[in-house]
Amino acid sequence: MQSQQVVRFRYAFQSFGVKIGIESNNLGLLNSIRTELPEIVPEVYLEEYAGETEQNFLLLTDGNKIRIEKNGGELCNVEFTEGTLNYFYGRISLAIAQNAVGKVFLHAGVIGYKGNAIIFPGDSFSGKTTIVSELIKQGAVYYSDEFAVLDENGLNYPFARKLSVRGIIDQYLQVDVAPEDFGAQTGKLPLPVKAVFLTQYQPDGKLEFELLSAGKGMLEMVPHTLTMASNPKYSLQVLNILANRAIIAKSKRGDAPEAVKFLLKFLETETV
Repeated sequence: MQSQQVVRFRYAFQSFGVKIGIESNNLGLLNSIRTELPEIVPEVYLEEYAGETEQNFLLLTDGNKIRIEKNGGELCNVEFTEGTLNYFYGRISLAIAQNAVGKVFLHAGVIGYKGNAIIFPGDSFSGKTTIVSELIKQGAVYYSDEFAVLDENGLNYPFARKLSVRGIIDQYLQVDVAPEDFGAQTGKLPLPVKAVFLTQYQPDGKLEFELLSAGKGMLEMVPHTLTMASNPKYSLQVLNILANRAIIAKSKRGDAPEAVKFLLKFLETETV
């Protein structure tokens, strides 16, 4: 299928200063994407846009096949399934996180606790969603299970969408669960960051935090900072503010319920 030879329908929006265009030969698919976007990017950060876009996606369907391109390069050419769309939505989120203007995005889970944000940076399968879901069951306010969004003063903004929980069906398949299903409140306002916990699940792991210096804490956060490639200077400035104001601690951890008990006790005893 030659992408330049097909009729295309177009939708464009901007989020955090990132201007994104989506084109498709399938109007029904494009309309579905428009409807579902607020589930991917919170609606407060979405604005329709009519100008030139710098992040451009093309989705071409042909029977049960779909080809997805970004900025002219092929991302995939596969059978069209729900999983393919989830992959596409992930690429949309990543494009925003990597190119955000005026904000620094960390790959992290975030909760609000007594008027402060607590950040859990981590890669996929590191257990950040598990720890966040357990904390909101204990009364913490839900901010995100995907991104910490920081401004120039180190304040964290909510990026609250459904939690992508593994383990309901199997250990790999993600199921979207609304925070309300955990009895959670959802954060609305930016919060100062009290602590950054670098934890990773390890069977029979014991949570024993090593408190990190500001310099070492910055280095630990850099690999999780998605805006580093597009705006390294600004990203490092924000990380430096964060590292000098917040507790930064690192540890392996075991099962989430026991880890949460330790975390809450730790937060009660430690001061910034």
